[in-house]
Amino acid sequence: MRAAPAVDAALGSGRLERLLITLLYGATGAALALWGAGHAEWTDRGPTLAPGLAAVAAASVMAATGAWLARRVLPPGPARLVWDGSTWQLRGDRSTAPSRLVVALDLGHWVLLELAAAEGRSTLWRVARARSCGADWHGLRVALQAHAGDAQPRAGSPGASR
Repeated sequence: MRAAPAVDAALGSGRLERLLITLLYGATGAALALWGAGHAEWTDRGPTLAPGLAAVAAASVMAATGAWLARRVLPPGPARLVWDGSTWQLRGDRSTAPSRLVVALDLGHWVLLELAAAEGRSTLWRVARARSCGADWHGLRVALQAHAGDAQPRAGSPGASR
């Protein structure tokens, strides 16, 4: 069996994905507030602005929460994902060697990657797109298909098979 080729692919900044998460959180907050307002008992004075204001307030709070979460989960800067034939490396503002790389969602031209940090830090989520990877897209998909999962122990290290 042949090994996947070495690849050095550019990962985008995830700006569009962070915007989508923020909008979805805001829409969820507004929907929940309007649903709650529809079930609240209002006085017989007629319609008031309270349901609308509650929806705006809830949407704002939920959108801010979504923006914070999106910023925390999807790092803002671009990075490079490198497969050298034996290990994965994430190169960017914080270069790391993930202990596990999992393809969480593959939509053909868009891939969501989960990178578990070896140093006990929180899991990183990165987005790979065909557009940002360019000519490296096919090689990246082949390497992800063949070598995603737990990191392989290096030869000579404890736990390496002999």
